[in-house]
Order: sequence, then C-alpha cells, then structure tokens
Amino acid sequence: MMVIFENIRIALNQLMGNKLRTTLTMLGIIIGITSVVLLLSLGQAVQTSITSQFEGLGASLIRVSLTANSSTNPLTQSLAAALADESRAPAIAYAMPTTSGNYAVVYNGVEDSISVTGATTDYLAVNDRTVSSGRMFTQTELDESAPVALIGVDTAETLFDDANPIGAQIRVRSVFFQVIGVLDDTGGENDDLIVVPITTAQARLNAARSLTGVPVINQILVKAVDSEQVDAAIDQATRILREERNIGVDDDDDFRLFTATTIIDSLSSTIETLTAFLGILAGISLVVGGIGVMNIMLVTVNERTREIGLRKAVGARSLHIVLQFLTEAVVMAITGGVIGIALAAGGSLLITALVESLPVAVQMTSVALALAISAGVGVFFGVYPASRAARLNPIDALRYE
Repeated sequence: MMVIFENIRIALNQLMGNKLRTTLTMLGIIIGITSVVLLLSLGQAVQTSITSQFEGLGASLIRVSLTANSSTNPLTQSLAAALADESRAPAIAYAMPTTSGNYAVVYNGVEDSISVTGATTDYLAVNDRTVSSGRMFTQTELDESAPVALIGVDTAETLFDDANPIGAQIRVRSVFFQVIGVLDDTGGENDDLIVVPITTAQARLNAARSLTGVPVINQILVKAVDSEQVDAAIDQATRILREERNIGVDDDDDFRLFTATTIIDSLSSTIETLTAFLGILAGISLVVGGIGVMNIMLVTVNERTREIGLRKAVGARSLHIVLQFLTEAVVMAITGGVIGIALAAGGSLLITALVESLPVAVQMTSVALALAISAGVGVFFGVYPASRAARLNPIDALRYE
C-alpha cells in the first residue's frame, strides 16, 4: 500500500509540475465524461418524466383506437356496448365510448383552446377520478344531451382564476355549457380539460357520422376488472372487436389496443436506444482523450529516461517502473473524470433550472460508471508507455541525453 500511495504522490507532483500540458491532455477525457454522465442523467430524467405521466392513465386501463386504414369503418357506441357485455368479456369491468377535440372556450372575455371530452357517467370510475367540488352529470342528463360540463383544476384557474366556477356558463364554440363540477387535481395534463356528456358532444360539437348515419367516437376506454386481468381483457376485447368488425381469420386487425405499460415500454426502449447512440458518440472523445494520455506519457518517458535508468541502477525492478507510470496515467484520467462529473452535475442543475418539469440529477451509478471508465482509459492507454519505460536498459538510460 505504501508503494501505491508513493506512486500517487509522485504522479500528482508530476501533473502539478506542468499544469497546462496536463489540462490539455485531460480535455478529451473531461469532455467525454461530461457528455456521457449528462446524457445518462438526462435520459433517466426523460424516462422518469414520461413514466410518471403515462402511469396516470391507469394500470388496468386499455385504450382502443383505429389504425390509419380503417377510416371507412369507424368506432361506434355499439362496439363499446359489445365490449361491456359481461357474458362475452368477464375480465372487462367498463367499456366507455369517448369523443374528444380541442375547442375555443370562452368565459367572461377569457378565451383558451381546451380539450373537450365527451364521455358517459362511467367517466370517474374508468379514469379513477373524483369530483373535488360540485357533482358528476347524471344518466338523465346524458340521455337528454344536457349542456352541462365538468372542468379540470387548470381549466378552472385559467377561466375563473379564484372565482367559484360552479353554476357558471362557459361557451364552447357557439354552445353554452353550465359548469356543474370540478375534477380532482392529478398534477398532470389531465387537469386542463372539460368533460361533457358524450351525447351532448355528438349533438352540439362533433356531428360526425358513419356511412350508415351512426355517430362515431374517437376511442373506447376499456377497464379491466383488476390489474392482474389486463392481458385477459385485451384478449377478450380483441376477439370481440374482430367479431363485431367482421375481420377474417387471415386479415390483420384494423384497430389498436394499448395500455400505459405498452406506451412506457415502447418509449423507454426508444429513449434507451437514443441515449446509447449518443453515449457512443460521446465515447469517441474518450478515445481521443485516451490517445492524448498515451502520447503525453510517451513524451514523459522520454523526458525522464535518465530518472528511469537511475531508479533501475539503485534496484528498482521493471514492475516498479510499470506501476509508477501506469499510476500517473490512471491519476491523470481519473482527475479528468472527476472534473467531467463536476461539470455534468453543474449542467444537470442548469437544465433543471431552465426546465422545471424535467428534474435532472446525476445518479451515483453514473458517477461510479464514469470513474470506472476513466480508470479504464488510464490503464488501457497507459500500459504501453509504462511497459516501454520498464524495458529500458539502465545503462543506456543513464547515458541518454
């Protein structure tokens, strides 16, 4: 251990003896480690942010939508009714038809473009939400296409500021709706919306019809009985949809079923691939930095040839010479790695300050990986100069000018 500490002390003295050359040598490693650590941290932050957003969709919620080639055969409420048939799909608790779109919403001179969702009275149960104030619309209001609406907390803040929105009349396009309730605060994008009876949305906001004159819907929200029966619910929903839409045995589905988990897995895979690709690009600077370390160590060996000869003359073995120069290379690389980690930490703080919704933090695993990479670069690119120094003949080294 004493030999190792002594080698580290000598290495530090050598590095401090020529600060400019040392800094320029470490620059490639500093840039590489900064890039790798910052990209890993940013990728993790993006993945965490996306996961938290989509987890709000519900673990047992399945969304049914159409593919691009099914415009002539749209989704209808009869399909939702078929999916809700307990005798055909025992794993499905709810199958709610929905229609949605962005509309200009006005109240007391304040105008904003807000997503308006048409749903049934199952909306709260399907989405695991509650009404923080007011009430949900009733089945009677749904049947009668009543112009009533529930709004999210962000919508309430935008349109009403601190005023009580219950009972107020808001205008969606040219239709007036009475606000009867405010939805609970989820802390996400689902807080800026308006929910109205689907019959009202179809009659007053979106009059789209199928070729047979049946009102069309955007998607169907299917909720499994519990999270453990999601796969069974997907299988049952797929079978029913294929039957109802008369899809042949050899034909592909013209609809899609996806859950929060499938979205998260797909996006996470994409983010991981992109992060790995960018990490490889950042790693190129590490190779350049490593070559710089090797080059400087070779120069150092030439500059200290007489010192090597003197050490060998007084009894130093080749192993001692190898350890000394290898330690210098590793210390140089790790020092560059530490500086790179510090810069990455500063960069993560800057990103967090600029984008509050994306908190970036340097993970300890990234720090450990960066230090390991730095040490690896030092060892890999320091072995040849160290071995070259160890192979010098002491007599020739002492005569070296």
